Amino acid sequence: MSGSTRRSTLLVWVIRAALDQHWAASDANDFETEHLIYHEDAVLEYPQSGERTRSRRNIQNQRASQPSKKRFTIRRIIGNGDLG
Repeated sequence: MSGSTRRSTLLVWVIRAALDQHWAASDANDFETEHLIYHEDAVLEYPQSGERTRSRRNIQNQRASQPSKKRFTIRRIIGNGDLG
């Protein structure tokens, strides 16, 4: 395995670990840990409704106003390149 392939594989695992931490924190209603994944200038878009929330703080406030028993199932993850 080449060096670049190892780095790419490691990056995939690091990103997946961050997502797993995010989802576990969401299920546990741990709002602080749940939002660590977002940069301060993050933009969260919901294409179904056209909603757009800008900034980590606004995303956290928006999520805090939702019912606390949110649950979801990841069906697939699609992406390529440097998504980190």
